[in-house]
Amino acid sequence: MSPLHRAGADNGPPIGEIGRDDAYPLIRDERACIVTALRLGWWMADAYHHGQHAELGVPAGPRPAVPPAKLSNLTEMSAHRRMRMYLDGVDVALAQIAELTRHTGSVPDTSAARALLPDLARPDPADPVPLLLALDDLNVEVLRWAMATNHRVGLAYRLGRSVADTVRAGDSAQLLRQFGGRQIQISRWLDELASVLPPYSAAVVRRSLATWATAVDRAGHGDPAEPAPAELSRALRGQGDLWRDVLTGGLHPRDLLDEEDYAVIARNLIIRDRRLVAQAARGIFWPVLVPLLLVLFAVVGVSAAAAAGSPTTRATVALVGLGAGLAAIWRSVSGPALAVAGEVNRPLLDSELTARMALRLNRPLTTARRSTAVAPRTRRQRRPEQPGGRSKYVAPLSRPDLP
Repeated sequence: MSPLHRAGADNGPPIGEIGRDDAYPLIRDERACIVTALRLGWWMADAYHHGQHAELGVPAGPRPAVPPAKLSNLTEMSAHRRMRMYLDGVDVALAQIAELTRHTGSVPDTSAARALLPDLARPDPADPVPLLLALDDLNVEVLRWAMATNHRVGLAYRLGRSVADTVRAGDSAQLLRQFGGRQIQISRWLDELASVLPPYSAAVVRRSLATWATAVDRAGHGDPAEPAPAELSRALRGQGDLWRDVLTGGLHPRDLLDEEDYAVIARNLIIRDRRLVAQAARGIFWPVLVPLLLVLFAVVGVSAAAAAGSPTTRATVALVGLGAGLAAIWRSVSGPALAVAGEVNRPLLDSELTARMALRLNRPLTTARRSTAVAPRTRRQRRPEQPGGRSKYVAPLSRPDLP
């Protein structure tokens, strides 16, 4: 269990008494369980994609006698070893979910898919169909088990798998299919899991996903202001890694903000507060403040007229009564107003933070849009200049001036 998700473990109730879903038995750490299920869904989607495109049927060959110049990276693994790594990750995630949910029954097994790895080279080395069918059977079994164990765990598994499939690189037609309504269902799952995902992650990813869906739709209709579908497809995988990091707690979206972002948030919040105060003042002026002020002036006038003494004394009595009445009105109105402002400002601040964090999270899309906007200007600047188009204040290039 990650210490990041063990809220209240040090100074609060025991782990077994915190995160829970009322429809199911207690979960040791609900956020850790949901995040693990989300990672499992992403992992399964990557494993299936690897099985579709890797040359698993080609024998790996003997290990070279000379050691490599550096330790092998993930991308330098053989196809068989990488597939075994995916299956190992599935086993680990399933064991963690079973422990967190206190599941005592059987758990989906990866042995059927593992058994097919060494056998692919025997019947038909170029045919990955048996392994892909075994992976799909494993996916269905994991989905069935997760949904039966805890509904939210099953939704998190589906969310991770769907987001991974959405950000898969492909051609223009595939990109349009990936955003052909899938983001609507992903947004619904994010709404349902928002209370157990890391703070702000669901709202930020949902807003970012909506921006991407709009950009893909406009690019599909040939909008020149948007990058080409091929450019969006190249930037989408990097965006997907950011979405995964935010949803699993590896990246807090507030870490993307800088001083300028907080200045913009403060300015927007002050503008909103000013508008709310003006609207509230207009709303209570005639039905509340005007009757109170009329009563106050009437009482002060009667008190001043009935007071004995010189005109200065009467004016003093009127001013004291007026000040006391205004102070009483302020105390009666300011208390509820400040309480309402405190309740309203928190969601306003959260909405401003979410909008700014989503803007910063869309760095790959912003970079692609910027390159699309710069490309036409660059092409215009690189056009060969006509001799007569040079300014008369600029000397023509001579032979020694050329590089």
